[in-house]
Formats: sequence, structure tokens, C-alpha cells
Amino acid sequence: MAAADVLPGACPRGRKVVLTVLPVLLLVATVLRVAYLTHAPPGLNQDEAANAWNAWCLLKTGRDQAGTPWPIFYTQALGGNRPTLFLYAVLPFQAVGGMNVWTTRLPSAVGGVLTIFLLYWITARLFNRPAGLVAAALLTLSPWHIQLSRLGHEAALGPLSVTLSIAALLWAGFPLCDGQPRPRPWRALLAGLAVGGACYGYAAVRLFLPLFLAGCVLLTARAWWRLVKTRQGAAALAALVIGVGLTFGPLVYQHLAQPEQIARRAEHIQLWEDADPLGAKVGKVLARYAAHFGPDFLFLNGDRYEVLSAQGFGVYHWYGLPLIVLGLPFVLRDSRRSRAARILLCWLLLYPVGDGLHQHEIRLADGVVLTSANVLRSAPGLCAPLMLAALGAVAAGRWLWRKSRTATTATLAVLALAALLCNERFIVHFFGDNNRRPAVYHGFHADLMEACAWLRPRVDDADAVFITAADMNLPYIVTLVGVGYEPEQWFRAERDVRGFPGYEWEYYFRVGRFHFVHDRSSRAALQALQDNGRPDRVIFIMRPGEIALPKPVHTILGPEGTPILLVYDVEL
Repeated sequence: MAAADVLPGACPRGRKVVLTVLPVLLLVATVLRVAYLTHAPPGLNQDEAANAWNAWCLLKTGRDQAGTPWPIFYTQALGGNRPTLFLYAVLPFQAVGGMNVWTTRLPSAVGGVLTIFLLYWITARLFNRPAGLVAAALLTLSPWHIQLSRLGHEAALGPLSVTLSIAALLWAGFPLCDGQPRPRPWRALLAGLAVGGACYGYAAVRLFLPLFLAGCVLLTARAWWRLVKTRQGAAALAALVIGVGLTFGPLVYQHLAQPEQIARRAEHIQLWEDADPLGAKVGKVLARYAAHFGPDFLFLNGDRYEVLSAQGFGVYHWYGLPLIVLGLPFVLRDSRRSRAARILLCWLLLYPVGDGLHQHEIRLADGVVLTSANVLRSAPGLCAPLMLAALGAVAAGRWLWRKSRTATTATLAVLALAALLCNERFIVHFFGDNNRRPAVYHGFHADLMEACAWLRPRVDDADAVFITAADMNLPYIVTLVGVGYEPEQWFRAERDVRGFPGYEWEYYFRVGRFHFVHDRSSRAALQALQDNGRPDRVIFIMRPGEIALPKPVHTILGPEGTPILLVYDVEL
């Protein structure tokens, strides 16, 4: 097979096809990422709630929940220091729609659709338009990307950060694709600002993107050297360095000057023990790296943490496997003379880097502990296998078309049927049974969010609210979002927050009138209400059997149809 089957010189003129197919793909992508956004997954995860709450505090007061005015490098929440980029992405949506599940997840959905467009554009520039359309179609239907784009989590913008950075460098005329580059200094400055700015997002992007772009430059060093010898090329490169320096430079300084603050979370989840010898540390990193290329993660079960990944489905569909296998030999062959092929190989080889240094353990209900690749930290590399699969599909399709059009038609029909069955099975499960699985239901606090919806119009009339913490993860932050708490109240409220040795999280036992029942110490607050000599209206949101009170005023049923939370409204 000729190299033209993969390289951009063979790209046929297909603008009409692109203008027809690409809008359809983007429409399908929008539906899959926006439909039932508040119900699949149900409720709100504590990390999503932390982003929603801190963005709301910024919007209303100009300070995050810790009181820091317009934080840049990190914001303090849940006991850790979190990146700020996602908070600022949420702000315009909250300014229009308020603080709720919808506005918390919509930035991820919009970013997901934009990523699909950018992947088409990048693949078309690096290789050809047909491959771009196939890559966009594969990403549109990717289980990994669909689930990621429906989370109000900073990791959801990881694929967008990477594709936007690559697109910016291509747009600025730098020699990533084959052909004669035409760098433009002002575009190069904007590209540098975009690349550096992307690193203010999820920590995995901060690790992956600089390594990936450094690898791209090394693998195309001759073209960059020729570029710098020209006046316009040198000016563009200088502008790029200035743009990156203005944005990425201060972030690097923070990591060097205050690593214990900006990288606080990493200390708790490092892959190795401090006492491990160097060989053991390297062995653990290599084993974790290899797991990202195994069939269990890619095509069978994905991330073993149900809250992040629907079980029984890999991060990619099975029909992508033969396409990836077909694409690899052609890209390897052409990598000697094609800059684009080398960049794709670099992306593919580095895709697990963001997840290579940290552990990811999942404790099942029966006490079994599993280790797994993490779909959030691996997300910056999500698009690379799909681009490879798209090249395999186009190259194989052209070869087969020349051999036999009948065989081509039959093969396409088989692939289309396989794609239809795989996607139908995943979509039905993800939008249906998956949301009723106990791990997903509790992981997203669906019961607590339903209780908060009942509580919201009544909370101002209550003197105190006691909320159980059983089977919940840091319920205070979810409650603040669920009841629409105002930041001004937060800064005025009496708060009881505690940390415990060996745990990185902050546990709030009280926020104003809200009391979160983590242990028996909450009885003191209840006793104080009983002894204050005046009648108090108290609302209890508790698990069945946790408190002996008359008939509840509201009962929340779990996914199996049995009572899971009981709401009592009493006078003490």
C-alpha cells in the first residue's frame, strides 16, 4: 500500500461531504452529551459540587469558599487544593442559569462537542478529511468521552485542552503537519497563551501536555530548526515562547516554590511507598503504564470505579480494535518521513502519562480492593487511539475498494451493524439501568439531592437541619448546592470543620443551621436545642433506623423502591 493512503497528499476534495456529515455528527454528539444531563448520572458527585459551589462563591462575592479573591493557581475545597480553570468555565453558565446540576455539567458537554470538532480539524490537517470525519464519529460515540462530557469535573476539559493546544499550534503555522509551514507571529503568541492557559486545568493535563509538546518538537526538530533560521519563523517562535512564558511560567514557579500547596493531592495518592527502592518504583510505574493498553481497560470494563465508568463496557467499543490494529503498521511505516505520523505516535505512547504516577484503588461492597487505570487522569490522551483507528479505517477502506467494491460494501455493512449493536447496548444501559446501580446512585448522592429539593423551599423556616452522613461522601458540599445556599451566608455562618489523622479530607459537622451527623458528637447540638427553653422547628434527614421519631413527612425511595432516606419535621 502506498504512503498516500495515509498521508495528507492523498486527501480528496470532499468539502461537500464534510459540510454534510460533520454537522450531523456534532448534532448527535450534542444530544448524547446534553440529553437528560441532570439524570444520567443522577444527583451530584462531591467533586462536581465543589466546583459548582466555588464558582457560585466567585460569581456572588469574588472569593472562593476559603475567602481567596479570584484564585489563579488553585482553590481550596474538600481538604485539598483544586485547579481553577473549570471554575471560570462554569461562571458564565451560572450567571445565566444559577447554581444547579445543569449549569455545573453543561461546560463539560459544550467542551466535549467542541473537542469533536477540533479532533476532526486536527486529523484533517495532519492527515486527510476522511480520517478526520471517522475520528470525529468515533469520538462522538466513545463511551469514555460521552461519560466524561456529562460530569461537572475539571478532568472533563482535559481532551479539549490537548486538542485546542494542538489546533492552536497548527493554526499558528508551526511544523507539526507535513508540508511547508507558514508561521505567523501574532497567531503564535495566541497559541502560546492557549497552551500555557490549558495547564491551569486538571493536574493530569499539567503533566501530560508539556511532555507531549516537548516530544512533538523533538520528533520534528529538523523542521523547527529550519523554521528558526527564517526571520518570520524566528519571530513566531519568540512569540510562542513569550505566550507560554506569560501563562505557564507562573504556574511552574508555584510548583517549585510551593509544591506542598499546589500539589497537595498528589502526596496522598502517589503510586509507590516512600521506602520503596528505585527499581520497585520504576516497576510500579511501568506496570501501571501497561495497564492502559490492556483489553480490560480499553474494551471490557474501563475504569473499575462505577461512579466514573459503566461496568461491562470498555472506554472504547470493540469495533475500534481492528481499526486500531490496521492503523498502527501504516503509521509506523510512514513515521520515518511524516511529521504527522510521528506526532500521532508520540500522543499514543504518552497518553497514560497523566495517570502513571498515582494509584487508583476501588473498594467494593464485599471488601475486595481492585486497582484500575483511571479515566479522569488518562483523559488527555483519549483522542490518540481514535485518530489511529480512523487512519486504519481509511487506509484499509481505500485498499479494499481498489481490490473489490463488493467486499468493501459487505465489510462496511458488517462494521455498521457492529457499531449499531455496540452503541445501542451502551446507550440503553448508560441512560437506564446504570443510574439505578447502588454504587452510581450513592456515588452521585441522588437521594440527598432529592431531599435537598424537598428542603429548599422550607429551609428558611427551620431552626436547625440534621443530615446523616451515612453512605455519603462529604455531604455538606452537596447540600450547599442542592439547597441553593448563598455565599454571603457561608461567610457569616458558624462552621465546625474537622480533619482526622491519615485522611486528607475536611469533614464539616456544621454550617450555620445545618448539622451533618458523622458521629455521636452531633448529639450535643441536638441537646442544646432541647435545653434552650424555646420551641424550635428541626428537620431531620436520616437513614431508616437511625433515629426514633414519628412518621416521616417525606420518604425518598432508593433504586430498588425501598425507603432510603426519611425526612422528619418536628418541634423540639
